[in-house]
Amino acid sequence: MADTDRKVLAICMTAAFVFWLILNLSQEYSIRREVTLEYIVDPERVLVGRMPETLEADVSGTGWNLVWESLVPGPLPVTIDIRNRDNLRLTNAELRQQVQRRLSSGALAVDNLGFESVTILTTPKEGKRVPVRSQVSLSFANGFLAADLPILEPDSVTVSGSTDELDDIAYWPTEELTLTGVNNSIKRIVTLAKPAEGLTLSRNEINYTLNVEAFIQKDIEVPVTVVHAPEVDSYRINPSTVSLRVSVPQTAYESINASDFSLVADLENLRNEDGRNSVPVILQEQPDEVISVFFETRSVEYYLIKE
Repeated sequence: MADTDRKVLAICMTAAFVFWLILNLSQEYSIRREVTLEYIVDPERVLVGRMPETLEADVSGTGWNLVWESLVPGPLPVTIDIRNRDNLRLTNAELRQQVQRRLSSGALAVDNLGFESVTILTTPKEGKRVPVRSQVSLSFANGFLAADLPILEPDSVTVSGSTDELDDIAYWPTEELTLTGVNNSIKRIVTLAKPAEGLTLSRNEINYTLNVEAFIQKDIEVPVTVVHAPEVDSYRINPSTVSLRVSVPQTAYESINASDFSLVADLENLRNEDGRNSVPVILQEQPDEVISVFFETRSVEYYLIKE
């Protein structure tokens, strides 16, 4: 094919494409657009119930107009202003008009909005003070444990919203947070869980403090105390002391001793027939600082001594 023929063919194909494009873009088409609804209310009032937040609308028009509309990023934002009003009847027609104003061309039309007329009600905002509940999960490195409970500052928060919504709120959680391999004390800011639509918090975060210590083991000999023993005849127990293996924070190692523990052998319901009985040993008291206690001797032998 000669060069002249190629040029003529290219011109013809270009012209055909242009005519095809003009013909097709002049026809009617439809696209789907997402619509987001934002409600503006007076600061001292809140919405009653949950209102629609997102919708989908069919936008129709010529291809030329829809090309530009499809290039607009994100959803179509629509603001519903109900300030200075206790209620508002929002109809499908009114909402369609507001969506229409957000379109890139007045030649475009909104169809099939998928919205039924609804009455938007507001109520005076109330406040309720509730405790904060930690949702922080911890796993400690070997040899480390929490020395006490975590401290939340502040330990409560004010939730504002409608009375009906506040009635079901007994506490407010933090966001879920997982910390692993903890081997140092923790002091950090923790975010509170995000409130649902219509609720607000007096603050969005709290201070979380936890004292973490290394713990060590200590062996302590503790005497066994007999209770409810018979008043007649003499007796003795064997062994008279039990060795406790105690896990304690390193800072409390020196301050904990045998007098801080109470081991008891209770003879209240004991039947003595042959002069010798096995009595369980119960740990009744231990210091708050103690993490765990282990002892192998779980019982003592009780002997009557007859004169």
